[in-house]
Amino acid sequence: MPKVAMFSLLLLCCAPLRAGVEDVGTTSAAFLKLGSGARPEALAEAYVGLADDASGIAYNPAGMAQNLSGELEATHAIWFQGLTYDNLNAELSTGDGGMVGATFNFLSVPQITRTEQVANTSDPSQNYVVDGSFSPYDLQAALAYARPIFRGLLGGANFKLINQSIDDRSTFGIGLDLGVLWESPLKGFTAGLAVQNMGTPIKLETEAFSLPFIARMGGAYHLLDDTVLVTVEGDLPADNSPVLSMGVEYNIANRFFPRLGWRYNSIFNPWTLGFGLQYDEWGLDLSAVPYGELGMTYRASVNWRFGKPGARLDARLAYASTAGSGKSAVLDDAMSAPDKVQAWAVYIYDSGRPARIVRTFTGSGPPAGTMQWDGRGNDSKPVPEGVYWGILTARYTTGQLVTSKYVRLEVNNSVPVVDLSIDPSSLNPRAAGEAFVPTAFHAQLRSGRGIAAWRIEILDPQGRVFRTLSGEGPAPQQVVWDGKGDQGDELISSQVYSARIWVKDALGAEGNSPAPVSFKAVFR
Repeated sequence: MPKVAMFSLLLLCCAPLRAGVEDVGTTSAAFLKLGSGARPEALAEAYVGLADDASGIAYNPAGMAQNLSGELEATHAIWFQGLTYDNLNAELSTGDGGMVGATFNFLSVPQITRTEQVANTSDPSQNYVVDGSFSPYDLQAALAYARPIFRGLLGGANFKLINQSIDDRSTFGIGLDLGVLWESPLKGFTAGLAVQNMGTPIKLETEAFSLPFIARMGGAYHLLDDTVLVTVEGDLPADNSPVLSMGVEYNIANRFFPRLGWRYNSIFNPWTLGFGLQYDEWGLDLSAVPYGELGMTYRASVNWRFGKPGARLDARLAYASTAGSGKSAVLDDAMSAPDKVQAWAVYIYDSGRPARIVRTFTGSGPPAGTMQWDGRGNDSKPVPEGVYWGILTARYTTGQLVTSKYVRLEVNNSVPVVDLSIDPSSLNPRAAGEAFVPTAFHAQLRSGRGIAAWRIEILDPQGRVFRTLSGEGPAPQQVVWDGKGDQGDELISSQVYSARIWVKDALGAEGNSPAPVSFKAVFR
């Protein structure tokens, strides 16, 4: 058989659903119409409005942007007449709401005997001799990208490199898929539109054929709290009659997913069936589809989801206090794709065994970004002093639940109390209330958790700040003042001055001396 004729036969075998209409055979690379994944096949390929996994790249690349974690999927399909079809799909989050994907598809045909014509006699058995064998194949490698265009509308593209080979002949082409997916305000309903296989004609020897262009439009609706999924799709292929397909999936405990579909295209109207199993990040999907007298076809897919959307909770100020005017801990949250957050909560736990929730913050939609905890419980009463732990949890519209790491918080309701006195060596023993200049001050912590920073302010007779002395860490045993002001101005002898001290502990709680120390400055 001539090689071109054999190649044409191969194309027809790869597209049995398109047989019987006048446009069949007018396009090339018919293997591009075989789809990808056992789940879409079990749903009769009504997938353009769903496309929520790695298989969806083959039906609507925009669907990738629904996902917030990476996925790797491998599929093996057993077709009739010994044909096998393998897919490897992957998608990965870019961290900013976008997704990148890659696919590799390979169609393998059993070995075909090569014959060579050596004569042209009336006996056909004498005209050809066997000259080895060859294995035709088709393959596609593609890169895809998807991201939200604006709220509720996702867009995506899939760029393909196509290769078809038969014996010692090989040809290449490039193709492009474009798709959009609408996440409607109606909970659980999405709709999609995609145009596929736009690109360069594929030429073998002297003949060139366009890629099998197809336009897809459909929707998906999750019912009964995501227990039932219904998908519907209409296709307009350039080389065949319109196609209508629909599928149903039932969710049993998020573990078992039986599926049923039906597809109408005026030639074969096959039912489709299959099921999926899910265990944590791993999934297995199987499907079976009959093609009339050609027989049954089967697909098996294994998928692994990895990574989760990011959720982080940080403490800009890691302590709270209800003492005095009070001080609130300041918490900052950060999340990938916050526009896809359905609901969130921040829980504050105590350090008990078991830990107990003392304060809860909740909301719907994206988190607030910054929130404050005033050191009070859900009953508005101050919580006891001690160490607490905060954690952020969020549920995405995809159903994924993520949590942040714990952040350490501390409640300190005891402000430091410190006494300030004039060192005895600075006092004039002949006159009470007088102090020699230079003067030495002494600070003593009466109560609290230690001193992390301090500041002594010396006030002039009018109560204005004349000099400020400060430092980090515990106050030294003696703080010596040279009698100068902050601007270098001189002290006036025999005038009454006063001094006060302000301190901050390691948790940020602030306190000061109960009363200023007054003295009359004299010079030695």
